[in-house]
Amino acid sequence: MAYSPSEIKVKRTILSQVFPFRGLSLRSVKRIVVVILACIVLAFLVLWRPMYLQLRSLQKEKIYWQNVKAGSANNKEDTKVSTIPTMDQFPDMIDQCRGAFVKEGVAVYALNVERFGERREVGNGGSLDYGLVRLRLHGQWKDIVRALKAVEEMRLFSIHVQEVLLEVEGGEVLLQIYFCTGV
Repeated sequence: MAYSPSEIKVKRTILSQVFPFRGLSLRSVKRIVVVILACIVLAFLVLWRPMYLQLRSLQKEKIYWQNVKAGSANNKEDTKVSTIPTMDQFPDMIDQCRGAFVKEGVAVYALNVERFGERREVGNGGSLDYGLVRLRLHGQWKDIVRALKAVEEMRLFSIHVQEVLLEVEGGEVLLQIYFCTGV
């Protein structure tokens, strides 16, 4: 099939409308592709490092909690908890928290166990649960802060401060106390 010269011009104009970069050479296309690939590699390296560091820290935390669940404390790292107390030691843990506040000169005038954490795994082994304890305090702020630091640094128990609401002459503190249930 033979094309007339008028049909050939029409096809060329259609191609020039679809691909307007007729002046690009193969060398300039290669440069553009190399620059785009370099940008992709650079972005990958910049974004990959923080994610890798976060992944490593999560893996270390997973290993730590597996060791805690198995009952073996890692002696290389400074661990807060060597053994997890059981639920029947929970009232004693609360009393020791209250004692830390009293020792710093802060009066604990109300104590309320708000709720217990739900068991995530049901099985033959023990599981890590927690109780939320709200303390209503009367004292100076600096004494309350000092007592909170003392409570968090207790080596025998794993206690975390969840919420602190300070008022003019005291405030409220919500503590999360971890304990072990089951075998």
